[in-house]
Amino acid sequence: MHMEDIPFYKRPWAYITGWLLFLLIVYGWQIYRMGGIRANLNTIFWDLFIIFPIFFILWMAFFSQFVLPVKTLSDRKKIFDRLRSHLFRRHGPALFIRNGEIIKREGEEKQKGPGVIWLDSASAAVTRSAVSIKQTLGPGVHFIEKGEFVEASGALDLHMQSQSLGPVAGDKPFDEKKDSQTREQYQEIQNRRNQVSALTRDGIEVVPNISVTFRVNTGFPQDGAPGSRFGYRTGITSAAKKMEARDQDAIRNAILGEGINPYMDSESALHRVAWNRIPAMLSVDVWREYVSKFTLDELFKAEQTVSALLPVVPQSAEQEIDPLSQPIQIDPNKRNMQSGLANMLREINKMMDRAIKSLEKDSTVQPTTPPVSPASPVSPDEETEPSKKTALKLINEMVLARLTQVEVEVLGETGKPEGTKESSKEYQLLESRGLKVYSVSISTIRLNPTLEEQLIKQWSATWLKTAKAESEQLDRKRNVVETNAQEQAHIQYAKLLSREINELASKGQPEVVGVLKTLLLRSRALIRSGEHSDVLRRRMTAELEEIEDMIKWLEESGK
Repeated sequence: MHMEDIPFYKRPWAYITGWLLFLLIVYGWQIYRMGGIRANLNTIFWDLFIIFPIFFILWMAFFSQFVLPVKTLSDRKKIFDRLRSHLFRRHGPALFIRNGEIIKREGEEKQKGPGVIWLDSASAAVTRSAVSIKQTLGPGVHFIEKGEFVEASGALDLHMQSQSLGPVAGDKPFDEKKDSQTREQYQEIQNRRNQVSALTRDGIEVVPNISVTFRVNTGFPQDGAPGSRFGYRTGITSAAKKMEARDQDAIRNAILGEGINPYMDSESALHRVAWNRIPAMLSVDVWREYVSKFTLDELFKAEQTVSALLPVVPQSAEQEIDPLSQPIQIDPNKRNMQSGLANMLREINKMMDRAIKSLEKDSTVQPTTPPVSPASPVSPDEETEPSKKTALKLINEMVLARLTQVEVEVLGETGKPEGTKESSKEYQLLESRGLKVYSVSISTIRLNPTLEEQLIKQWSATWLKTAKAESEQLDRKRNVVETNAQEQAHIQYAKLLSREINELASKGQPEVVGVLKTLLLRSRALIRSGEHSDVLRRRMTAELEEIEDMIKWLEESGK
């Protein structure tokens, strides 16, 4: 809300002036009761020039301690000094930064004296003077000196950031300008198209949507350590100070790494390349580089045979903690009831966690005899067959790798891996700017409607041939699986029957008729029980009758 929108009786000057007039009226009425001005000249002089200034300074010194959330005596003195400067209009800016946005009164940035900046737990900033960079500020209350200030581009948000480029819902970037559209509306659609437009190897324009998730590369405080749960570490130990200095370097590099786009008008919002636009711009550049290596058909056909492009990177000892799962940290040096309750609750949570893990461990019952069923059969072809994916998925992986990995696989002019690796300049640039990318998504590919219609017709003419080829491939895979399953079933059946033979052999020299009868009885029991497959029991009625006949024959012949 601007000052012009506030009623005059709610403005600070009106509030102060009203109270002063009220007190002067009360004081004048008291002087009148005591005999008038002439009879009380000495009293008036002492009240207005000695007692009132002394009590005013004491009042200001007392209440200045509660203006901002500070703890040290030196910080309280700085607040008092800035309030005193404010009386003589020699104060500096008083700013509040929330989620990386500067909140201020109109004209506040023009004040050049000593000031104060209050940043919420998800904000950071860099101050400067007319000739140099001064401080890197994390969450909390900070005091700035005369001539020190924060520009609009000097603050940033510590939250996870997400930026999307490309057409929005309802855009038809390949259509001509319609009569219902203004020139500005049509130009905005074309600008969104040009942001991400690229050409395939066969010269076809594709327009996707590109989304990037990233944040400033600061660390999260460990359990019990002071700092911001959104990613800023503080402390008094030497190790904690190194962590804080590292976070300050990332913040300073992100803010000072901003640039300009010389191809944009200086009055345009896109002229300044803000820190949170760099990851998306790099993603577009890498996307255009890789899409030029593939044809349009390759983008959507799962024919790319590649190895894993994103190896699992071992996490360092300074493993990041999910900020959403972490409580607001409390200064361990603050020995008060709030800190004590927080510590007690933390210990209770740890005890409950240990008890739950113990119960879960006890409830896990290990089978006394492991099942004899083998693992799912896998054909040798499937074990050695490399993964296949579409070129679009491959490009997604390569773009993410270029923004998150030190080295990446080199792809040739036709998109085939060359077997070598190279350093990622994009990753080096992001690291030097204090930024870290978490995910990249390239989707919703748009084509020229005329070309898209031709592709649909082509697909309609060849879909039957493609379907037959895929059906034959599925049949081959099914036959391989069935053959392996049959072999495993034979092995399993032989193992089950061998147990019976071993038991007979352990009792003495078995007879052939007895062994055969035992095997038939065991087979009949397996079929009847449905232990392995109830469907098998229902489908083997004829085999079960044959086994019954053979058992009867053995019993009759045995007599």
